Amino acid sequence: MYNEIQFILTFLPWIIFTAPIAIVSYLLAKEKGRNIVKWTILGCVPFINVLCLWYFIGAANKNHEEKLDIILRSLQDKPTN
Repeated sequence: MYNEIQFILTFLPWIIFTAPIAIVSYLLAKEKGRNIVKWTILGCVPFINVLCLWYFIGAANKNHEEKLDIILRSLQDKPTN
């Protein structure tokens, strides 16, 4: 019984630290149109999660990029008078 409690207490700081980062990674991936599973898993890995989160906050939004590409293509296809 004591070993089980000790095991849980050993991982408790890791869980407390990584759970919010994993949730934020999930939400950012969903919002920015990225691979949700990959970014959530990377959000669970200690030390790497902070670097990935730092990168991901500054990363471009793929959904917006695709919409802008469609608009630019439609503007280029229209003949100018």
